Amino acid sequence: MRRAVVVWAAAYGALRIWYATSHAPAWKLPGDDLLIPGWVAVAGCVVTALAVIRIRPRLLWVLAAGWLAAAAFILLDGVAAVLPGLGIPFDVLGMLSRLGAVSGAVLLGLLARSHQPAATPWPPWISTVGACLATAGCLTRLGAQAVVGFEKTPYGNSLSLLLFEGGFVLAGTLLPFLLVHRLGRWFPRWLLLLPGYAIGCGITAYFGVGLIQMIANAVQGQPVFGDVALGLPDSFFWVAVPAYLVWGVGLTVAARGYQLATRKANDSVCDLQITQR
Repeated sequence: MRRAVVVWAAAYGALRIWYATSHAPAWKLPGDDLLIPGWVAVAGCVVTALAVIRIRPRLLWVLAAGWLAAAAFILLDGVAAVLPGLGIPFDVLGMLSRLGAVSGAVLLGLLARSHQPAATPWPPWISTVGACLATAGCLTRLGAQAVVGFEKTPYGNSLSLLLFEGGFVLAGTLLPFLLVHRLGRWFPRWLLLLPGYAIGCGITAYFGVGLIQMIANAVQGQPVFGDVALGLPDSFFWVAVPAYLVWGVGLTVAARGYQLATRKANDSVCDLQITQR
């Protein structure tokens, strides 16, 4: 796994150098493909390669989270690919570049996991709190939209919009419930873990970065969402974006609790063998 991380850092670093030297294509989404400057991404690849010389799981997790946050627009890529009718700009090259960053985050996470002590299931109330936070965040976001009016949306009325809104509600109500209730044990493990982690981490990264950008804009006296505010007041975003962030964190916590609670015996044995090494 160390070699895989080094190979990724070298290959992706070379790509970032190419982009940073004025060879990047014109991206369809605002800004660059990543939410960090080109040379910062290059430096990140160097740090990632050096981090495997002496394995420190916490540092690897921090780097993995950093790469995931930098590729936060991958959330929009996923929505645009599944529901093209929403009209979200879809950039194949940008998506592939962001997937490159996400793949590095996954490799770092796997390497960190293989070198840390075996995790023990935590008290069920922690997962329950996470699920409650996810649901509260979802309902708060819906409440904010209800206040300004559901007609104020960047997407027109279409089947894609109906599917998106249906999935939106399910990911904020049913999914957190299944992750903590015994009914969720009847589902195939991957069927809840995959959307739980993917949506939870994606929302956390995207809106975590968004909240930081909002704060920076507010400090500079600029509109919190610039030209994409669509006539919505700043107060809407100060409610909606933190609500999304709470939703994402809560869903990630609930997914982690579900993973630990449903861990198979052979998984525990593998964790014990890794710890003994």
